[in-house]
Amino acid sequence: MITRFSFFLFLGLTLASCTPIGMLVTAGTTAGTFAMEERGIKGVANDMSLKADVIGKWAKEDFEFATDLSVIVYNSKAMITGSVETEEQRAQAIAMVWQVEGIKDVYNEIILKKDSSLQDFAHDTWIDAELFADTTFDSQLMQINYKYNVEGGTVYVIGLAQSKAELNRFIAHAKSVSYVKKVVTHVDIKPQKSMFREKPKQTEMAK
Repeated sequence: MITRFSFFLFLGLTLASCTPIGMLVTAGTTAGTFAMEERGIKGVANDMSLKADVIGKWAKEDFEFATDLSVIVYNSKAMITGSVETEEQRAQAIAMVWQVEGIKDVYNEIILKKDSSLQDFAHDTWIDAELFADTTFDSQLMQINYKYNVEGGTVYVIGLAQSKAELNRFIAHAKSVSYVKKVVTHVDIKPQKSMFREKPKQTEMAK
């Protein structure tokens, strides 16, 4: 019997293999990569399931939403990017995301099409490729925990940073790429464990 978890893990592996980069890796390598994430394999599968639910709802109600918008789900939080024609469409698209059971928060980063251009699209593709290369080969950055989209020269990122310093490092990489106008972050910072152990309480001696 194929479980919901197994199905969405398989879906993730299949989608990864359809990309130029994905063609270079095996399913085993991809599964190992998922396991390296802070979310773990089950967390990734759950987020993939929620993403599929969002896209399915968009496709059912308004197919343009499914083609013009992008969703990244990380730890059940959805970041929505892309462009639509009107403010009403933007509100409608976000309302649909909130209807998906399991979504804990929604970050609305949808822009209007009148504010974007074909030149922006070309620049966005360049930014995406450059930022991926820069962050992948930075040994001081766990790039695997950062998920981002680029829209109109703005880098929108979600994920989990090991520290504020690491997040700042990612932001610095993004800002150093040509054509980047700004960086909008919805990245959480991993709680730091205290270096000092709490002193055990002394028990009173029985009289």
